[in-house]
Amino acid sequence: MAKDENPRLCGGTFFTLLLQDLKERKKAREHYKGERDGLSDPEVLIGLIKVINPDYEGPADPMMLKGKANDYKSCKTSKGEYLPFGDRLVLQAFDNRVKTAYPDALKDMVTFVNQFLEVGKKTKKEVWLVRAILDLISKDDNTDGHSFYIKENGQAVEKSKLNDMNEFCFPAFLLGIWHYAVMTQSNNKVGQPTYDTWCPPNGGAGREFQSDIGSGITRALRVYMPDRVEDASFDDRTEDVVFDFGDEDADTDDEERASSTTPPPRQQIIQNPLIIQQYGPNSSVMPNYGTMNITIGGSKKDE
Repeated sequence: MAKDENPRLCGGTFFTLLLQDLKERKKAREHYKGERDGLSDPEVLIGLIKVINPDYEGPADPMMLKGKANDYKSCKTSKGEYLPFGDRLVLQAFDNRVKTAYPDALKDMVTFVNQFLEVGKKTKKEVWLVRAILDLISKDDNTDGHSFYIKENGQAVEKSKLNDMNEFCFPAFLLGIWHYAVMTQSNNKVGQPTYDTWCPPNGGAGREFQSDIGSGITRALRVYMPDRVEDASFDDRTEDVVFDFGDEDADTDDEERASSTTPPPRQQIIQNPLIIQQYGPNSSVMPNYGTMNITIGGSKKDE
């Protein structure tokens, strides 16, 4: 990338930064044994695609997307087989969910974060990732005048207001940036010079990320995961879906479970029941003047 050319935020550069915050990978010996850790580039890209389209079904073997994932990351392509970034109807549906059913879209990004990204460790990779993306946006003049749906409540924030923010809901921030990348910057190839600068050619070997992106954001940031995400299936959006379960409601849960179990057996006593016994054509009616106990409900051991 020429010195006078600004870095670009697009799907590929976003994907490249995201990969720096992956959970710890399996050791080479475990890979040699054939144990897959689920954190390969194709699997992470499939996870991002499912944020766009939860019904997405990729190839049976995610590694079939290895070449496509690498081309998308390095900004050599914008779309292709198994890549829905050129599917107008899919993108329209994603855009509509973000703008009118944000809690649903946010829950999908929460699922992605929990599956792939490192959060809450001493390395604070999630804080670095937010800094890196903020730094990239500040340097990319293509983002001037745009807004990003990065607030936990679904509200959009103008680029000019980002410098005033110190607290970021991590999955909401990623959702808003991913939405911008696929909806606004459809030409993924604009990020190729940026990728080449971050990950310079290595003589045909795998490229390593070598960039100080993020250093331009020096203010203290608080990056957090949401405790709850509203359920958009309710029109009034007053119900909550809980992601982190504590012990404070343990007593209530126990009471609810107790009320939903099989009721205790109750015993009914019938005085002098009439029993009809029939044996063949010459049947007879025989009254019983004793007491009959009938147990209703309970398990077999209570009978």
